[in-house]
Amino acid sequence: MGRVGCYAIALIPLCLLLVVDLSLTQSCGTRKVVNFLIVNGTEAKDGYWPWHVAIFHNNARTFVYACGGTIVDQNTILTAAHCLMTSNGIIARERLVVQVGRNRLRVASNRAQEHEAFQLIVHPQYNVNSIQHDIALIKLATDITYTDYIQPICLWNRGEDQNSIVDTWGTVIGFGVDETDNPSDTLREARIPVVSAITCIESNRNAFATQLTSNMFCAGNRDGISACNGDSGGGLFFNFNNVWFIRGVVSFTKPRQDVLLCDTKEYTVFTDVAKYLSWIEQHIRETTGQPVVIETDNNRKIRLLPMSTCGPNPYASRKESSKPVLLGYPWVGLLEYTETGSREKKTICQATLISDLYLITGAHCVSSIPRRYTLSSVRLGEYDKNTMTDCAQVDGQTVCAPPVQTLRIESVITHTGFNKPRYANDIALIRLRDRADTSRNNVKPICLPVTNELRSQKPTHYTLTAWASGSSGNLLERSQRELVDSIECQQLYTERSVLLEKTTRQICIKQQQESSARCKFPSSAAPLQLVQQVQGTSRYVLYGVLSYGPKSCSALYPDVYTNVASYVDWILENIQE
Repeated sequence: MGRVGCYAIALIPLCLLLVVDLSLTQSCGTRKVVNFLIVNGTEAKDGYWPWHVAIFHNNARTFVYACGGTIVDQNTILTAAHCLMTSNGIIARERLVVQVGRNRLRVASNRAQEHEAFQLIVHPQYNVNSIQHDIALIKLATDITYTDYIQPICLWNRGEDQNSIVDTWGTVIGFGVDETDNPSDTLREARIPVVSAITCIESNRNAFATQLTSNMFCAGNRDGISACNGDSGGGLFFNFNNVWFIRGVVSFTKPRQDVLLCDTKEYTVFTDVAKYLSWIEQHIRETTGQPVVIETDNNRKIRLLPMSTCGPNPYASRKESSKPVLLGYPWVGLLEYTETGSREKKTICQATLISDLYLITGAHCVSSIPRRYTLSSVRLGEYDKNTMTDCAQVDGQTVCAPPVQTLRIESVITHTGFNKPRYANDIALIRLRDRADTSRNNVKPICLPVTNELRSQKPTHYTLTAWASGSSGNLLERSQRELVDSIECQQLYTERSVLLEKTTRQICIKQQQESSARCKFPSSAAPLQLVQQVQGTSRYVLYGVLSYGPKSCSALYPDVYTNVASYVDWILENIQE
């Protein structure tokens, strides 16, 4: 299923254990879930190693598992330098994805989170032609949300002396190949002893004598239990008083003869984390307790957004499923199109109000519509498209909304990267000619995730508000929609020859099947939202805009939404007074 990257160094090839596909203030190192190991102690249940991460590379048309890593803080991952390398040098950060909270490699989990890389920091003395200083950091673009299944590790604080750990046993974990020489689907662990440098060198002088330095150490039992291909970048952990510390990062071993797979009868070499603490600490965020605003250059633009009044949540004490829809989601709008030869206006797409002048919609709603249609206006405050006055029963009483506002469009800004590649960057800004009257309770803007804290949310469910597409969808409806694992989503779309541009820029959502086994398809550009704390108040924040999906009902073929959080900077750059 995979191949490994091995480099000829000195007189014998050493195998870097990398798999590449062929085709808030928080305590560290503490398990929050108490579980017992599965039979033989080779597989760990969910939550047993909450600091381990899986690193994926985007190779050609899909993301494939490459390496392991370890959570150091909310936006820092520790791994091996060679895990970030390709034949052309350091991998482009856009081609790398980090997933935390995974215990199964090929089975989706609601406990997992996915993060894209903001910066790849390879140790300055690392050289691809050498094994030395094989250590790197991945700075994430969004913060990890700690849960019982996602926790940081403690950095070693017991001195650099390697003699102090010789003959002690640590635990190495990973998704690397197992005894069948296939990548393990389940996170596995192995307890192995640290050996002295002399013992390691004497075991195989050709393999280790010219490569081993004081910044590395060896561990293993030479008994068939060790780290292997795909375990690179993962940690070797030690427990002191029920707190776990990382001391080693899996780097390399000698491969078997004529096969580029690890030889489990040889020792595994680890980068000694204790020798790099000062370098690591240079890149760890100092916790301030204050949310970080994305791209401070855009701070001045944030004042154009109604951050103190956006996303009102009038039924905050209720569960989402029991809230009234009428007046509950007043940012949802309809785009109106005039058709050639007809005075009747069509409503094909939705749009979401973010200020009294701007709305967000899908780029395909303005760039890919049939030529006979012309986008002309936006309808705000709508609930029932069949009635002039919108009314509904709320807590046993009839409640009616103010009149709908229909506003002309002044201009549209479509993302320049739309459809490059296919379906990518499907987002557009609409500017109104006249300001919307947001003093009415049926027309209010939603909040945008302008802080790192808001942008880093990784929920398992979102709230969708949409009219069903087609002539039968006259009433605004609300539903809870389940997140689909992005790696699984990418694989499903690859089978249909559609390459997702970047999994972190898109949100995959499971279709909702009714009891009749027929799907209701939401209108294009329908919004996904979440209730979050914004300036100390519970409010709605916009996270997704429906981009595309299947034309027939299929539970395994998800809808894809543009991830608004990835485009906040673009939005701020393009809004004006």
